[in-house]
Amino acid sequence: MPARFARSPLYAALLSALAAAHAPAIAADTPAVVLNPVVVTGSRAEAASFDLPASIDVLNRQEITSGQPRVNASEALVAVPGVVANNRQNYAQDLQISSRGFGARAAFGVRGVKLIADGIPASMPDGQGQAATFNLDVAERMEVLRGPFSAIYGNHSGGVIQLFTIEPRDNPSVDAGFA
Repeated sequence: MPARFARSPLYAALLSALAAAHAPAIAADTPAVVLNPVVVTGSRAEAASFDLPASIDVLNRQEITSGQPRVNASEALVAVPGVVANNRQNYAQDLQISSRGFGARAAFGVRGVKLIADGIPASMPDGQGQAATFNLDVAERMEVLRGPFSAIYGNHSGGVIQLFTIEPRDNPSVDAGFA
């Protein structure tokens, strides 16, 4: 008999009601704790990427352009460990970029990895982006932040890929060549 009573829904409801009845009395006896304010600041001081608590890679202009036709970002991202850029050779679907597994299940485009070009987000708020917005002909450097530290940029847990373009010159020019 006691085993049947212990499994009864009535017994569970009775225990829940008794616990709920005593909760306000217990809460009233506990004084409220006021916490001291905490101020969090960041500095713009230079630090070696090895000393930071994040996985960061920087690709300079020479690494981006050396021996590459500069068609899309997959050519430059091949040098970054932990980042896979699948070039489907189909411009209707764009690249599939994944960082540490985030974005690997995206049907097309980039998901879970934030794309930023000159400080302007190239990703939608839901996390989808198109890497075709990156023009490698004018790229000065690309910074790739991998892993959970990228949460400082929003909901893109896989990482952040930032493209910085060359500062414009006073005398614009056009370059041409054969590939």
